[in-house]
Amino acid sequence: MAKKAKLPTEIICLSDDDEDDNSNHINSKTQPASLTPIKQNGKSIKMNNQSIDSTIWTIHEKDIIHVSPLPSKYSDKFKKPFEVRCTSVNFGIVEFSVESDILSMTETDFEMKLTGGFTDNLNIKLAYTDILKFYFSFESCLPVAFIHVRNEFAILFDKYIPTSDEHGKGFNPNSKDEKRRHIIFCLKPLTSDMERIHISTIYHFLKIKCPKSDIQCISGSRADELYNLTRFAKLSIPTPKKTLFILNTNDLMAKTVGLNNNTIRFDLSSDDLHCLNEGEFLNDNIIDFYLQYIYHEKISEEDRQRTYLFNSFFYKRLTQKDNRDNPNISAAERRYNRVKRWLRDVDLFTKTYIIVPINQNAHWYIVIIQNLNNVPTEGDLISDDEDDQYDDRLKSKKRRRSSRIIRSTSNNVSNSSSPKTIDDFIDELDDVDEVTSDNDVPLILDIESLVGTKTRSQSSAIIIFDSLRLASKTRVAATLREFIQLEYDHKKTLTSGSLARKLFNIDTILTIEATVPQQQNYSDCGLYVLQYIESFFTHLTYSTMNNQSTTFSNWCEKNLKGSTKRKEILNVINEHIIS
Repeated sequence: MAKKAKLPTEIICLSDDDEDDNSNHINSKTQPASLTPIKQNGKSIKMNNQSIDSTIWTIHEKDIIHVSPLPSKYSDKFKKPFEVRCTSVNFGIVEFSVESDILSMTETDFEMKLTGGFTDNLNIKLAYTDILKFYFSFESCLPVAFIHVRNEFAILFDKYIPTSDEHGKGFNPNSKDEKRRHIIFCLKPLTSDMERIHISTIYHFLKIKCPKSDIQCISGSRADELYNLTRFAKLSIPTPKKTLFILNTNDLMAKTVGLNNNTIRFDLSSDDLHCLNEGEFLNDNIIDFYLQYIYHEKISEEDRQRTYLFNSFFYKRLTQKDNRDNPNISAAERRYNRVKRWLRDVDLFTKTYIIVPINQNAHWYIVIIQNLNNVPTEGDLISDDEDDQYDDRLKSKKRRRSSRIIRSTSNNVSNSSSPKTIDDFIDELDDVDEVTSDNDVPLILDIESLVGTKTRSQSSAIIIFDSLRLASKTRVAATLREFIQLEYDHKKTLTSGSLARKLFNIDTILTIEATVPQQQNYSDCGLYVLQYIESFFTHLTYSTMNNQSTTFSNWCEKNLKGSTKRKEILNVINEHIIS
């Protein structure tokens, strides 16, 4: 089994604001081919010929949100690095996940520890002097910051992180493609109190550090428009109005629906049904009903027997801290104890597919865990090493690797004597109790290869289907992997010292991010989740029976046009009403 090498951290200091009148801003010395630390000295030069902004980027008075002064008790934040909660950073069309979901605002620059793309463990510094405009909002559907930078920064970025394709550079402030022109910080939603502190700190920090730049906190609606422009290249130009799918009064009446000969019942309220209106987010009741409909009526009997479907509350329950948690056991056991009763009569290890719908930060995505029974045992792993010239050092390393402990993101011990910072307070308010793994680098695989290739379809994996892919889901994968290991250890009784124990770690059950069709707005994530699962099993069956070229993406796109899926869900509900 191939081993994952942990890559050394690469540092790219693309710019800074050290001032030296005798040097240029861009260091012209030839650098090695590999990414190495670069020190750029020089005074920032204001660009006089930069006429790249279209009128769509004009911020009017009505778009601007007044930012209150930072409370005096937090004014010391300007004297030390401030941690901004951020899940991912886009440089044009190039997306990176943010390590630990934290960006640092230092004295001179934004410091970003990034992973993903074609490289890993990458540190980038963006000097405040390279920022021309910085617009941000916490009121938008997805909290976000838009950054216009000097062209010199983009030139250096392309030099050390080449991203060109047939359409040009992946990140280019002068591009005619709006998707390639800007840096986007995808910020984390915060509580209202923390939001106010973050808004004031970010705004006043940048006003002090780069007084010549255009710094604005903007309205949520304006940020949504700009996000659509930068993410989907949708300009705000007049377009023919389409008829929105809106439920009538009769459709909105509460009803009870049944599945599996009415042995499974859902009481759908008017609020539940309102979610089917165009532009609304699907809620957990609608998601659970339609997934159960797919499971009982859309997939084959063979697929149903080899599939287990969790409801949408499972992952939330697994990762939500509870006052009833036992503080005297490990964090892993606490997580497991919250859900162990859910599977008293179920053996997950006889299933080929396990489906886990997840909602985080008002966004739906779904996970399929496949082929748990194909995970090797400790004996298998040791045999692999013995076959490799009986290398004892490899055997020892394999044993250590197979028993790797994944660290919890929750701290079991607190130091009450240490003063709490704003960021500590944010951590306390965050109820998500997940796991993290330092070495997990997800594979980005085309969905067709996952369902269409025999070799790939037999491998053990945690496959993530996300219609936005705004951030890495390695914590989710690590948390599910930990749950599976504990479920196995509790359910499978083995003799002491037995090598028959299966080991579920990042080497034996991979994390895969499937390249799937992406949503074109903020509200349709639930629809995509449902269509992913429906298309997955349809395509799986179709690929087995027919060696045709019709793709998974084709099935998704065909069924997700306009209001098709919302109408389809409503029709299914009406067909299953219990009188």
